[in-house]
Amino acid sequence: MQLPGVRSLLLLAGLSVCGVLAGIPAASAHHSFAMFDRTKEVKLDGTVKEWQFTNPHSWLQLFVIENGTPVEYGIEGSSVNTLLRIGWGPKTFKPGDKVSVIINPLRDGTKAGAFVKATLPDGRILSSGQTPN
Repeated sequence: MQLPGVRSLLLLAGLSVCGVLAGIPAASAHHSFAMFDRTKEVKLDGTVKEWQFTNPHSWLQLFVIENGTPVEYGIEGSSVNTLLRIGWGPKTFKPGDKVSVIINPLRDGTKAGAFVKATLPDGRILSSGQTPN
């Protein structure tokens, strides 16, 4: 004699295992911030090329003049959900804005980094933990 509900429990357990396994590729695709040197901060004064308010991470593309030549930096920030909760939006940075940004640079020296904070043209200072008031 089969106990009532055993079949349902087995089906539920099987579905749970499938759900966990289905989430593994997405979880493993998310990277850590170990590639950034969190012991160093670099200040960049530049002009916003583009603000990519996208998931899984936002990106600020910034032109910085180095030795008379514009050099593009890719600056990785938090997720849209995180930034929305602290008041940021798709227009936080606008193309052409002159900004100062502090980053944790990439360990390999590539012209990129992790966002630490920025000073906007009107003097407001933003960090990933503060609202852009």
